[in-house]
Amino acid sequence: MKNKKLRAGGQAIIEGVMMLVDGGYAIAVRKKNGKIEVRSKPYSRLTSKNRFFSTPFIRGIVSFIEMMNLGLDSINKSAEIYYEEESSGTTFKDKVLSVLSIIAALAIGIGLFLYLPILLGNVIHIQDNQLIFNLFLGGVRMTFFVLYILIISLMKDIKRFFMYHGAEHKVVYAYENDEELNVENIRKYSTKHPRCGTSFIFIVLFTAIIFYALLDSLVFGILHIPNTVLYRLLNHLVLLPFVAAIAFELLTLAGRFFDNIIVKILVLPGLLFQFITTKEPTDEMIEVAVESLNSALNEARNNNAD
Repeated sequence: MKNKKLRAGGQAIIEGVMMLVDGGYAIAVRKKNGKIEVRSKPYSRLTSKNRFFSTPFIRGIVSFIEMMNLGLDSINKSAEIYYEEESSGTTFKDKVLSVLSIIAALAIGIGLFLYLPILLGNVIHIQDNQLIFNLFLGGVRMTFFVLYILIISLMKDIKRFFMYHGAEHKVVYAYENDEELNVENIRKYSTKHPRCGTSFIFIVLFTAIIFYALLDSLVFGILHIPNTVLYRLLNHLVLLPFVAAIAFELLTLAGRFFDNIIVKILVLPGLLFQFITTKEPTDEMIEVAVESLNSALNEARNNNAD
């Protein structure tokens, strides 16, 4: 019997690509000397190991946290490889600065994408109509997000990051189409992929408009909690994992029924946004992505054979 094809996905990292399949993952980085260094490990998702974690909507929250953790860890490891830093040589001061930078990034993200839109909505006095208010929030957040990505895409390092993102998509497309994974076969594929995380972000933004409108009506209308900027911010922060869970289920459905015209319309914003977040990679970048996927597949086969 033919083995079931493993589902592959990944992300760009510093001068490389992380690839994940069911049972294993790998990071491949092209070092300053031109050589590719690969690190791979067996990996099993919590949703595949625990029945409760695989429950619909619960699995979305679990997967969101897992992927955030794996993504950040992969970026940190790629930085160690590319800059030839050993974790054993990291000082206490370096660790403190790293933690502080993460906290600062989170604070800026919350301020820019959560607090500021809510504040603007209150300034123009539309906070009492929950649907209009959340439509306004969704529009502002989407605008801020697109502008933010456009601005950082002008940076040289970010451009290379987006090129590796394109390489990741091309290799996954070739793999899904049963192509032999070589540069010549892969080069022809698109850098735009419907299962990309950018599609997930847009589905989260659309889901948040409806979800928050309903919940805000409950919290501020029926429960009579004061409709202030602070309370609304706390309400949206607490409920964010549930928005992500619903968006995860919608994205899963989109993956199953991608040929449906309605689904294609829903994922279109994410695909269009990839004109910014993915760039045409060099052949050398494609080689890195191939190394990463092949290593992840080897880890998965060994792990699943045990």
